[in-house]
Amino acid sequence: MSDQYPTTPQPGEPGGYTPPPASDFTPPPASDPYAAPPGAYPPPPAPAPSAYPPAPAGASAGALAEWPMRALGGLIDYVVPSIVFSIITQVLANVSTTLSSAVSFVLSIGLYVYLGLLVGKYGVTPGKAIAKIKVVSEETGGVIGVGPGIARQFAHIVDSLICLVGWLFPLWDAKKQTLADKIMKTVAINNSADPEAGVIRWS
Repeated sequence: MSDQYPTTPQPGEPGGYTPPPASDFTPPPASDPYAAPPGAYPPPPAPAPSAYPPAPAGASAGALAEWPMRALGGLIDYVVPSIVFSIITQVLANVSTTLSSAVSFVLSIGLYVYLGLLVGKYGVTPGKAIAKIKVVSEETGGVIGVGPGIARQFAHIVDSLICLVGWLFPLWDAKKQTLADKIMKTVAINNSADPEAGVIRWS
């Protein structure tokens, strides 16, 4: 009788153990127990559109016209006609002071109505066209219409009543508005990027 012990079958031999093939399973990453599930919170709302028109290229910040630009437009719209009116009334004064005063009053009212009409229709007067600024509604960004345009023009009387200080308000006001602008809720914008900014409309 043999005193040798039976040997253990080796892997691959009959009766031997063959290990299973290596698995390609990758465990999922550990999830954050505090993370919110997808879709738990709605996306943030879109920002509300600005009441002001977007600043055109090359315009000043916020597209609001600076005071020197407004002053230039005012000189052309008011001072130049006033010189012409003064010459006319001086000539008429040699005939009749009453006639001269009446014509002066009519010409002044006519100028205000005319400028208001242009502002209401186009936002631009001859002076504003040369200064390349435009008057628009601070709420819509569009022109304000003939009626409000004329009303705004006569509201400038308030700017003049307090020693012309109302005309200087754009120097320190956040929206660069005169008192008439505040009454009618308008702003003057830098219109220099508009290809037709310098076009003068007479009617």
